[in-house]
Amino acid sequence: MTLKEIKKCASELKLLYVEDDVNARVSTLEMLKNLFHDITVATNGEDGLRAFENNTIDIVITDINMPGLNGIEMIEKIRAIDTKVAIFILSAHNDNQYFLDAIRLGIDGFIIKPLIFKQFINSLEKTLEKIHLDRLTKNYQKHLEEEIQKRTKELEQKLYYDDLTGLLNRYSFFEDVKKLDTPIVFMVDINDFKTINEIYGTDVGSQVLREFAKFLKDFASAKEYHVYRLSADEFIILDESKHIDYEKYERLLKEFFTQLNDFKVESANDTITIEVTVGISTSQHDAFECATIALEYAKKHKKSSMMYSSAIDRRSRDQNALVWKDRIKSAIAKNNIVAVYQGIVNKRGEVVKYETLMRIKNEDGELITPYHFLEISIKTRLYARLSSVVIFEGLKTIHRLHKSVTLNFTYSDIRNQALVEEIELYLKAYSDIGPLMVMEITESESIQNFEDIQKFIKRFKKYGVKFAIDDFGSGFSNFEHILEIEPDFIKIDGSLIKNIDKDEKSFILVKAIVGFSHQLGIKVIAEYVHSKEVFEILKSLDVDEYQGFYFYQPQETIEL
Repeated sequence: MTLKEIKKCASELKLLYVEDDVNARVSTLEMLKNLFHDITVATNGEDGLRAFENNTIDIVITDINMPGLNGIEMIEKIRAIDTKVAIFILSAHNDNQYFLDAIRLGIDGFIIKPLIFKQFINSLEKTLEKIHLDRLTKNYQKHLEEEIQKRTKELEQKLYYDDLTGLLNRYSFFEDVKKLDTPIVFMVDINDFKTINEIYGTDVGSQVLREFAKFLKDFASAKEYHVYRLSADEFIILDESKHIDYEKYERLLKEFFTQLNDFKVESANDTITIEVTVGISTSQHDAFECATIALEYAKKHKKSSMMYSSAIDRRSRDQNALVWKDRIKSAIAKNNIVAVYQGIVNKRGEVVKYETLMRIKNEDGELITPYHFLEISIKTRLYARLSSVVIFEGLKTIHRLHKSVTLNFTYSDIRNQALVEEIELYLKAYSDIGPLMVMEITESESIQNFEDIQKFIKRFKKYGVKFAIDDFGSGFSNFEHILEIEPDFIKIDGSLIKNIDKDEKSFILVKAIVGFSHQLGIKVIAEYVHSKEVFEILKSLDVDEYQGFYFYQPQETIEL
């Protein structure tokens, strides 16, 4: 730092100067005023300690030999309050016996009396640089957190609310209904709404939807029910009742249809009225499915409403789920759960590691992505076996080819004690593979206890394993937890990458994440890199590594 930079930095800091000798204090203070604008002066250790306790202090400069509480004793008490504040001792030559105590307390420097300005500047420079950098980092982090909070709020608005009507949306309904023990679901469908759009146009159609949404909200709010827009012309009124009163809901339906008779929408050329069909479910299980069955039954039989009962439910069990369950079990038995590998490249396009991905190979050799079977495998409790197969295929690949490979871990994998212990035994047996292994942890709302994640990371760090956080920026990112976990890599979620060449908000957010990560010494990986334009933008933002179809599609083998 130049002298000008040192003066500027020092002028922004608060200094506590403690000196009992009046002559030394006066002469030294004049010199300190050339650097610091905010100086608190104390004439003994007790006053110095009180001043530190009652003020925000950035740097302490103190004498040692003082009556009462000496400098070393004062520093010891200050360190009990703040372990990081910068402290300098302004010492006479005969204070050498105190140096070991001062070193133990972690002081930032010794300055020999009388104070020589050049010597003081040299001692002060590194400390000022550190304080300045810490402040920049804190300010940057605060700005980034504000941006993330703003972005999160926008994403939550889009996630939970319907743009057209302002009602809670389909996602909100499914989140809310699963929290209820006895949900009462009224599914309301506007009959022949398509005809309104065809005759009057979509603008009028949207007006009808908005006014009908208001009608539903007014009707439901008086009864403390919640209203959701499920799809284009389908809405839901949701209640919860521990004791189902069928007569109550019959009266409610009667009141609803009576009020609906007065519902009208005035357009430029006509007065529009509507008719609706209502399906009701009081089932404790599959409330949405049961309401859907009741609605479809009512439509089919030209009824204005229908309450679900087993008599109208002709469904067999979910045939698709059963088929996939059998296919998954068969694939496990026939060793048709396979690992594929997708290259991750650096800025020069050179492969630096591979991500292991799960596939099922069917009878004709086609590889099927988890999109088709992952949810069913979780519901049927087969996921743990699939995950174990792919993880150990990846471990064997690292051992066999001595290539760096990333393995995916969900929260349920981390909680699977048998799997974790088996992996650790493998790393103990083949000690050379740990440094080549990256454990990629999917960041999601299913994570219930971040201490589990921290223990898992600590357990495997000792083997040289590196860690990555996947799907970062997908809306659930918690910076406090990221800081606690201290990953080696952050993988930015593909939703922010895929449109970064067109979406300015995505660009700003990715830029902020990269800067924040690099400040913490964390490398950044971008997934879903699908074009040269996206790649060039990400390079300009100093992203470290890249993954996507622009470079490599997943393959069963790794190129040597």
